[in-house]
Amino acid sequence: MSLTTSQPTPGVRPVRKRGVGWLLPAGLITFGLVPILANALRRVAMAVAPATPSSGEGGGMSLPVILHVVGATVFVVLGALQFSAGFRRRRPSWHRIAGRLAILAALLAAGSGIWLAFATLADYSPLLFVFRLLAAAGLALCIILGFRAIRQRRLPRHRAWMIRAFAIGLGAATQVFTLGFGEGIFGESELSIALLNGAGWAINLAVAEWIIRRTPRRVVRPAADQTGVRA
Repeated sequence: MSLTTSQPTPGVRPVRKRGVGWLLPAGLITFGLVPILANALRRVAMAVAPATPSSGEGGGMSLPVILHVVGATVFVVLGALQFSAGFRRRRPSWHRIAGRLAILAALLAAGSGIWLAFATLADYSPLLFVFRLLAAAGLALCIILGFRAIRQRRLPRHRAWMIRAFAIGLGAATQVFTLGFGEGIFGESELSIALLNGAGWAINLAVAEWIIRRTPRRVVRPAADQTGVRA
């Protein structure tokens, strides 16, 4: 009797774990895409609408905007899928392909972000320009260091740098809340808008560091790291 009841149980568990395992990437994709798509639609409307002297940013879907939207969208979707442990185990080859595409998309988003920061320099405060420049450069740096770590088979370092990169990539999503609530409290001055934008990236990076440091040490595989160093 115990044998018959124990056999179906292992068959049921993976289904539950698989369903729960997809909640995190699905939530990250939804959280990250909402502000990206909303901003893209707003810029499309700006591009279609007739130009007016009161249009603050003076442009719709320019080339750097298109590149940034495409890069950020692909990075958010493919990057979120990397957080599914079941996805990595069941499809390791697709995990590697998606990871490489996510890296290219992140570099595209970072490069176009730097382009956008200079292109819209006259429309925003110098402090916000600095924050945007630092965010784009930081995203590129984290991606490069993460790619270098995986080439050296340093998996914990790779994971840490990619978490930081993804946190920066989700900055626009968090800024929906920091700007939405912050502007109601502190007003809409140039300084407050710049600081509230910076707060979005700062909050995400703080959460990323907390996640990295609370990761159980058992996930670290010294043997894999040593093999990568010898290679």
